[in-house]
Amino acid sequence: MRFGTGYVGLGKKLTANRLVLLAAVPLFLILAVVTYLTIQFAANEREAQGWVRHTYQVIEQFNLVLSDAQDAETGQRGFLLTRKPEFLEPYQTGRSRVAADLATFRQLTSDNPDQQRRAGRLERLVHERFSAFDNTLQQADNGEALIAALVAGRQRMDALRQEIAGGVAEERRLLAIRDQGRRDVENLEIGFAIGAAVLTLGILLLAAALLVRNNVSLAAAEKARANEAAILQATLETVREGIAYFTSDGLLCAFNARFFSLLDLPPELAAMTARLPAFQKLETMRAAAAHIFEPPAPGEQGSDTTHIVWADRELDIYKAAVTTGGFIIGVVDVTARLRAEALARQSQKMEAIGHLTGGVAHDFNNLLQIISANLDLAAAGPTVQADPRLRERMQSAVEAVARGSRLTGQLLAFARRQALAPKSVDLGRVIRDMSDMLRRTLGENIEVETVIAGGLWNTLVDPNQVENTVLNLAINARDAMPDGGKLTLEVGNAFLDDAYAAAHAEVTPGQYVMLAVSDTGTGMTPEVLTRVFEPFFTTKPEGKGTGLGLAQAFGFTKQTGGHIKIYSEVGEGTTIKLYLPRTRRETDALDAARGAPAEGGSERILVVEDDAGVRTAVVDMLTDLGYRVSHADNAERALEVLKSEAPDLIFTDVVMPGILSTREFTRLAQEMHPGVHILYTSGYTQNAIVHNGRLDDDALLLSKPYRKDELARKLRSVFAGTARGAIAPPGGRADLRTGQHRGKVLVVEDIALIRMTTVDMVEELGFTAAEAADASAALAILQQDDEIAILLTDLGLPGMNGRQLVEEALRLKPSLKVIIASGYSTHEGEETGKLPATVTYLAKPFDMQQLRRVLEA
Repeated sequence: MRFGTGYVGLGKKLTANRLVLLAAVPLFLILAVVTYLTIQFAANEREAQGWVRHTYQVIEQFNLVLSDAQDAETGQRGFLLTRKPEFLEPYQTGRSRVAADLATFRQLTSDNPDQQRRAGRLERLVHERFSAFDNTLQQADNGEALIAALVAGRQRMDALRQEIAGGVAEERRLLAIRDQGRRDVENLEIGFAIGAAVLTLGILLLAAALLVRNNVSLAAAEKARANEAAILQATLETVREGIAYFTSDGLLCAFNARFFSLLDLPPELAAMTARLPAFQKLETMRAAAAHIFEPPAPGEQGSDTTHIVWADRELDIYKAAVTTGGFIIGVVDVTARLRAEALARQSQKMEAIGHLTGGVAHDFNNLLQIISANLDLAAAGPTVQADPRLRERMQSAVEAVARGSRLTGQLLAFARRQALAPKSVDLGRVIRDMSDMLRRTLGENIEVETVIAGGLWNTLVDPNQVENTVLNLAINARDAMPDGGKLTLEVGNAFLDDAYAAAHAEVTPGQYVMLAVSDTGTGMTPEVLTRVFEPFFTTKPEGKGTGLGLAQAFGFTKQTGGHIKIYSEVGEGTTIKLYLPRTRRETDALDAARGAPAEGGSERILVVEDDAGVRTAVVDMLTDLGYRVSHADNAERALEVLKSEAPDLIFTDVVMPGILSTREFTRLAQEMHPGVHILYTSGYTQNAIVHNGRLDDDALLLSKPYRKDELARKLRSVFAGTARGAIAPPGGRADLRTGQHRGKVLVVEDIALIRMTTVDMVEELGFTAAEAADASAALAILQQDDEIAILLTDLGLPGMNGRQLVEEALRLKPSLKVIIASGYSTHEGEETGKLPATVTYLAKPFDMQQLRRVLEA
């Protein structure tokens, strides 16, 4: 994302604004000129109209002079004809008005010399007319003189009219000229107005176009700016860090929601109007001020990261100054990382302790096996039977061996190296069956309550280990309630969702059966909680506890694929919850041989054990039980024995020295003697017959140390076919459920060790196996062996790669089932190319169950 595009949008805005301003300048000039010319035209028109009015006034004045002169003449003539005095009054009035009219006329025509001269002539004519009348008045009795006066008066009056008519004509001529000038001015004004309007309209249209373009540009720029702001905000919201930017004057300018959530700030501050002092004031009110909102020093471009604990979060705070002013605050939540590091350190420590304790338990189990076997043999002798004190001591020794066996069992459980025999069980039934035993064990001052939910799911666990785990937790709870209290055992269905799994890295989301053991005891401190699962860690007094109870529960739960969680508060008690995986299998029947009497037999047994002491003790126990026994100290010598003997059962240790593995030895033994039974024994079960902490389906195991009666019952259940699992017949493994061969698998792998192991696993699952180290050998086998139905191949083969092998194999056998065992996390590897959708992918490393799923799919 480029935030510089905002400056481009801003430049476009400025350019558009400049164009609008440039268009406005000539518009303003034109408006000024139009205004000036309009004023001038108005003044000229006013002047022209004034002259027109003036002309009309002059003409009107001519008419007044003529009218008043005629009124005076009428009075004069009436007096001359009638000699009546009443005619003198209009004469006098007209005479005086004519004088005034002439004065007004002279004033009106002061700018016109011709009219001024005409005014003089009019005054002379009027004066002569009135003087002649005055003389006539003196000669009123003379008839001829009267007639002559009337004739002269008429002549003078005609001359006056003619003069006035000439003046009016002159004024009308001036009026026509001035009216034409006025029209010219009006036409000019109209033309100018039209031109100015057109020009103004054009400029306005241009300005409008520029404004529209500017508005479009502004809208586009605003949209782009809003889009950029949205992208910036979306970017800020998607980052895992909390970010806030304050301007140089302390205004909050940009931020994301995570900034406020990480620092637990009030939502009302999440506004662009918020200012830095409000944040600083809020920080001072907190218990531990970390100067988060203190701006960097002037000239400081960045600051070191500060670690704080804020609102129960582990936070790293950093600040950086901005060159344009202001500064940025970044907040990184490192809680998960620190917890993961602590969990990793804890896991590494627990793993190291597990390796140590597992090794110790293995060696100790061998010692206990020798002691236990010899004690059992000695206890059956007549000397011990005849001496009660010796018999009691022997029994004490046997009980000590049993306690030691329980301790090693707990160590192996913690190390997750015990051999589990999981069954589909109803956990509620197991807890109900234990209730009476727990009440007797815990004593009368401990109230035991069981709460079993309805509709309980089955869970896939080892019931013996469940009982041991519950008993250990109950004993710990009893010790936490020295004055008595209440122990509650609760079983119910549970679902651990993605959110819970995200907070607990070892948890897989899904359905579980929850077993909770709660007490009302003293509780645990946080310091104790951090070490509570460590073996041999205990808060009990010396000699009062081994510190292995919770370690065993932890190891058993993890090995079963479950989850364990402790909730505890000092003085309030403790609740330990075990989440065990749900299974949809029907409830399995419990081992019927557990309470059966110890019986011997007459079958022939081959004992294969590298430890001489253990081997001697086992041979003695089996001989004492009536069995015919031969023995060997390793697999190679055992094969030599098998060449001359045909035992009914091979009792072999799992971990033995030599180049031949135990699994390979038992396979060869079954080929030599079809139908021979195999019983394994081991004190350390991370080996060939245990995968992911569980026995293979066809493996029978008797864990060390074991008592003589346990060995006897196990042997009888194997011979009777009631023991868990069964060994496939020779000549290829068979389906454990149907007894029928399940098909042949071609395993193609260039690494010999991986190829051998894979072949063993395929055969253990009841399939017949063929093997090849490269593609050419595999194709040759496919052409020769029509029984091969499944191709299991690696991708990285020498020469022809796995993809090419699959293509050629499908050409030879289109119905061939293909499984690619790949080291890629998905089947998107480059070497896979485009293969048919029917090809199945199996990620390396894989275990027996994963291999079973793809083979049986």
